[in-house]
Amino acid sequence: MHRLIPTTLTLLAGVLIGCGAPPAIPGGTPGKLHAEGQPLGEVRVTVFDHDGHPQAFAVSDRQGNFQLRKEATLEGVHLPPGSYRLTIESAGEFPMIWPKAYRSPEKSPLEIDWTAEQTEIDLNVPAPKMSL
Repeated sequence: MHRLIPTTLTLLAGVLIGCGAPPAIPGGTPGKLHAEGQPLGEVRVTVFDHDGHPQAFAVSDRQGNFQLRKEATLEGVHLPPGSYRLTIESAGEFPMIWPKAYRSPEKSPLEIDWTAEQTEIDLNVPAPKMSL
């Protein structure tokens, strides 16, 4: 009976340790998304190269912070220097609406010229309309 207690405790400890949160996946280039000085959370940001090919995406948190990742693997993406066009769309429970151009890789007015010296994307967008 006394031998059973340590074995049971060891098994229980193993189960509890295995039930923790999954390890965080390191992100890539960080950014901040805001409208009129207010952070925007639950917004998907997609980065396209000058040929219109998607390079990375992110979803902003409640403070408007995001980190770029690859679509399929969620591996962090660090943008190389270059010109990029970005699109935004609502990714949360309460839809936010911007003009259609903001969802179009060809027409979005959100453009950045990224340099090796830059460390964070600062993306200021118009205030969205809320959909009910």
